[in-house]
Amino acid sequence: MEKTVSSSNAPLKLNMKRTMLIGFAFFGILLLWQVYDSWCPTFLSEMFAKTFYPEFAELRQTNTLEAISQCNDIIEKVQYPVGIMMALDNLAALILLPIFGNLSDKTHTKIGKRMPYILVGTFVCSVAFPFIPIFFHYNNLVGLIVMMAIVVFFAMMYRNPAVALMPDITPKPLRSKANGIINIMGYIGGAFATVVGIGFVLSEYLGTNLDKESGLYAARTWAYHNIWAIEAPFLIASVLMLVSAI
Repeated sequence: MEKTVSSSNAPLKLNMKRTMLIGFAFFGILLLWQVYDSWCPTFLSEMFAKTFYPEFAELRQTNTLEAISQCNDIIEKVQYPVGIMMALDNLAALILLPIFGNLSDKTHTKIGKRMPYILVGTFVCSVAFPFIPIFFHYNNLVGLIVMMAIVVFFAMMYRNPAVALMPDITPKPLRSKANGIINIMGYIGGAFATVVGIGFVLSEYLGTNLDKESGLYAARTWAYHNIWAIEAPFLIASVLMLVSAI
């Protein structure tokens, strides 16, 4: 009896290794959304501008102040549909997060109730994610939107189960500390995506990086219309998501 009492009164200790492993799910989530939110609005802006204003593509090739101004005006005009498209992931979250959270509560498998959703969602997102810039590069608006929808759907599939995984296996008094560690892991993922974005600049791919002195498009670099300049961030994010899941 004495041993039972003393062990029950022993201070709880957070399993740091296990908590950090769970945190890799948040690492993948914030990494994906940082890349998605940084690049996809511009992809949509360019695609909608080309679709609704046929003269846009030719204006993009013209290095005059008037042409640059007209391009900027057209980009401004398409921001409304772009905003709607980018807001749909929030609407999807309102609908899908509770559904997948509830489904995972009722799921029972050999690898637990959360892991099937985390593994399937991560795998499909990792496969679909690099196709977003590919469809953009080849001016396929429908393909671009379909790939974005697939990524959003399967990201929602694993987001709630990933959030619920920590409370499932962490004693209640330690959850605040564990939550702090997991958030740090997530922000590292977001910061990593930012660093990748510094190395692969979208404006250089588009040829819209401006020279500060003249106000005209600057000299075009290796990245101009080079698919790898926009594919690399998505590919890196996909590989790291797979690694985080493993």
